[in-house]
Amino acid sequence: MLAHQVRKRQRQVLEQSAAAHGASAAAPPRKLARRSALATRRPASGALRVRESALFRPVRAIGLVTDELPIAPATLGDADFAVASIGRGFQVFDCKRLRLAHIGPRLNEKIRALLSVGGVVLTSLKADIVAWHKLIELGRFRGHTAPATVLGTVGAGFLVSASEAEVLVWQLSDVGLAPKEKAGKCSECIVTPLGKLAVAPGFGSCTAVCHPPTYLHKVLLGSSSGQLSLWNVRTLDRIHTFSAHLAGRKESCAITCIGEVPNVLDLIALGFADGRICILHAREDRVVMEFQQAQGRVTALAFRTGAGAPAHLVTGAPNGSFVVWDLDKRRAHHVAEGSHHGPLSSVHFLPGQPLLLTSGRDNSIRMWIFDTPDGLPRLLRSRCGCPGPARRMAFYGRDNEKELIVGGGNDGAGFVSKISFIQDHQNADYSQAALKKLPASLKSMQPAHINRLPPVVDVAFCDVRHFDWPAVVTAHEQLDAAFVWSAEHQALAPKAMRPEDPKDCAPVTAVAISSDGNYCVLGLENGALHRFNLQSQLHRGAIPKLPA
Repeated sequence: MLAHQVRKRQRQVLEQSAAAHGASAAAPPRKLARRSALATRRPASGALRVRESALFRPVRAIGLVTDELPIAPATLGDADFAVASIGRGFQVFDCKRLRLAHIGPRLNEKIRALLSVGGVVLTSLKADIVAWHKLIELGRFRGHTAPATVLGTVGAGFLVSASEAEVLVWQLSDVGLAPKEKAGKCSECIVTPLGKLAVAPGFGSCTAVCHPPTYLHKVLLGSSSGQLSLWNVRTLDRIHTFSAHLAGRKESCAITCIGEVPNVLDLIALGFADGRICILHAREDRVVMEFQQAQGRVTALAFRTGAGAPAHLVTGAPNGSFVVWDLDKRRAHHVAEGSHHGPLSSVHFLPGQPLLLTSGRDNSIRMWIFDTPDGLPRLLRSRCGCPGPARRMAFYGRDNEKELIVGGGNDGAGFVSKISFIQDHQNADYSQAALKKLPASLKSMQPAHINRLPPVVDVAFCDVRHFDWPAVVTAHEQLDAAFVWSAEHQALAPKAMRPEDPKDCAPVTAVAISSDGNYCVLGLENGALHRFNLQSQLHRGAIPKLPA
């Protein structure tokens, strides 16, 4: 384990420096004391010096689960973890219950790339790649002229990082050790690159890296021009440039992701920006099989592992769905439509388990289990926040301080979410599956191919009627009806409120609910006000009442 090796070498260096200065070289008897001794000798990380207000100090960010960066899986013993970036920080989830294990340090720069190596998390910042063990900075990899956007490891000894066409190789075991001339002093550990891979001028930007199993000191580099090459990271030489995946192609297409096929040597899976999926035999440079993803760009891919597990490949799509491919039958097995409300950024199978982790740009991580007789996935757990910018929010509940009802929109689609101040796993995104059950007169407001409401304009609710009837009402952009939601079931009710006379209809711009939860008033774009019974959704007339 990298973290254990780093701490062991740090103790050896400290003991040698202490003996040279006549101090006692005996290590503290307890693990906590040894860790404290190492932490006190190291200065505070420069990435933690966040500029703050003189009056207000941030306490906690709620509703943040992940951003657009792929999650970084990690395995420590029998436990599986997932590291997710949240902009200027990262957090670690325990995959057993998908709950927060710990939160990383709050940084003063946005994370550009993320990688987990055992118990060490590598974060690519503006100038450096910083290695963290929980809240302690182990060292920095410095040498890039631009922020690194691609990170990968070659075994446990080398790190490969890429910033466009600049690909550098680093020694992982050097992190956490200060230079010999500064041993025993409070100084940062700066690791310099072992060398640079001299990619060809027409290679383009490096978009993906992969270390094939049993290929000692070798790494595969995929590029934006569609080229794929094999490199030796120890000698910094290019071993081979593949051509089978480009045969018969008039135009080159960017490689978006690379993954090794488990339990089968020499097989590599390639995902392309045009939706093509290619299984390549690396030793013979030939294509074994190909698929075409109708949903477009392949954003991520992962293989299922485990004893007796079917040969399944899962790929992510930009429309928020993922596709399960049957490699034995060489065809698509299942398409999970609408699994996320935006492009998928990563998919990952837990080792030896029928559990799939997916993350997307909708600020959510979802866990799917393949336990049905027909081998289809179902949602097991999820952690989500607001999938887009919030437009309206208010405290909900009698305590009036534990939950928020948030309404907003993202990419032309609206959402209603619950954000908890107590525990992050209580956050929920209200379901909109009831849109299919709306009356025919209301379905005409939405195109048939759209399964989500437009962005939210206004929200009103009455928590007194939480268990009696749906008592959350929302208004949406350019819709002449208000929709009703159930806070108890966290879902949209198959009901809506709209004036009976078509002449009175106009887009709803504001909503309000009486304190007893019996009546709701809609404010329309033409200035009219209409009252409804919230329990029955019946129209009770305009305000003020028009003369007969």
